[in-house]
Amino acid sequence: MSAQGGGAAAAQQNDPALAQLQAELLQLRTQITTLQASNTNMGTQLNALQANPTAAQAATTQAAAAQAVAIPFALTPATSNLTGLIDFASKLGTMVYKEGCKKLSDDEGFSMTPATTSAFVKAFNNRCNIMGWNQGTQGITSHANATGVIIDIVKAYGQIDETTLKTRCDDFCKAGGANFQNRAAQNNHMMAQCLTNSLTPAAQARLEPYQAQFTFDGIEYGPLKYKIIMRLATIDSVATTETLRKNLDNLPIYAASVNGDVDMINSYFDANYSQIIARGATVDDPLAKLFDGYLAVPDATFNKYIKGKQERYHDDELGATYTYENLMAQASAKFSFLKTREVWGAKSPEEERLVALIAELKGKLKLAPELEKKKKEGGKKGKGGGENSKKVKNKKNTSNKKNQKQEEQWMKTPPKDGDPKEKTHKGKAYHWCEHHMAWGMHSPKDCRLGASRKDGGSKKEDKPNSVVAAAAAATVACPSIASIISNFTFDDEE
Repeated sequence: MSAQGGGAAAAQQNDPALAQLQAELLQLRTQITTLQASNTNMGTQLNALQANPTAAQAATTQAAAAQAVAIPFALTPATSNLTGLIDFASKLGTMVYKEGCKKLSDDEGFSMTPATTSAFVKAFNNRCNIMGWNQGTQGITSHANATGVIIDIVKAYGQIDETTLKTRCDDFCKAGGANFQNRAAQNNHMMAQCLTNSLTPAAQARLEPYQAQFTFDGIEYGPLKYKIIMRLATIDSVATTETLRKNLDNLPIYAASVNGDVDMINSYFDANYSQIIARGATVDDPLAKLFDGYLAVPDATFNKYIKGKQERYHDDELGATYTYENLMAQASAKFSFLKTREVWGAKSPEEERLVALIAELKGKLKLAPELEKKKKEGGKKGKGGGENSKKVKNKKNTSNKKNQKQEEQWMKTPPKDGDPKEKTHKGKAYHWCEHHMAWGMHSPKDCRLGASRKDGGSKKEDKPNSVVAAAAAATVACPSIASIISNFTFDDEE
């Protein structure tokens, strides 16, 4: 036997391939033994689970829970990992980068004007939420100002100075900063690109001279760039804040200028209010200012609705959590409802009576004799009255408007009590005419307007006359309409 073993050993030494084959065979036998043992163990566990279904269900639930914990919850791809670096070489990283850099809206862009500021801030804030720029330890929108107060530059850009903000951004923008090569630096780059892409060409040209104020060592400081854009858009100053406050105080005037369009009123209020708050200033009772603006809307139904809200507000029935946003939303909903029902612009009973009164006056009033004569003369075709004759217009001499206004002013100034009712002006004699309420070259007794009123009054004293027309004119708020009414007389005053 020893001789055979020695011969086999000698054969292995003489044939290396045979020796390797035997070694691999031995390794396979070992693996088979291990697999058989594992199979036996799994069979034992399977028998145990079949014997105890409750334990099997618990094990399955535990495995599912472990798998769920392994997947972090996030609303957007960019916020699934707020602290780790984004792998821009991956498909997900490329998608996140494109989403972060693209312009904020599909329109032509932000023109850097006060009127478009509110919409721009809202869109930019939404992008910060989607991208996670305002979240976690790698967020880049929250910074401590000079007094140590943490503010969010998106909505409070006026509450931190540029020098302080630049120092805070050095952390992730400047070489050697604690987060210079971390996620915060990636966020900063995407924010700067987003801001550039979101400006109109004209706004980009306007921003160009200020590049040195937010670009250092070739790196744009995104938060600082945003602040400078807002500074240029809103002209940050104390005077501007006061102007914004006056705009809110004059909300009723604006409401009238847009014919009561509630959506436009809301946009105007929001544009002014948001800029005031962003500067760290305050607005006293914004709800009261909104109520004042809404009550100037020319719609009786809407006015009644707003007055009811105002009474409940004064009686503390709307609750402590009721804000100006709630009122704006409700007013906008009421506005849309009335327009959809095609009942917008309804008049109040008082307005209806006024319209009827005006219609009645139009049927009874006519031009005074002097104006009627001028009207007829103006309707003639010209010399000869031919159809082809050109109309001759009496053009007012406008060569010296300043002197004309001065002349008109003194002629309309009545004499004081006790002063003479005759005067000489530039070598000409003038008389105060109580009928025309002006200085003229005719005496009051020779005034044809006075004579016509006297004759008209002697005909039918029980009928309304031109005095009634003058009184009606005095009650009309619009000067142009009052002027027209005052020159009307009734049919029986001819």
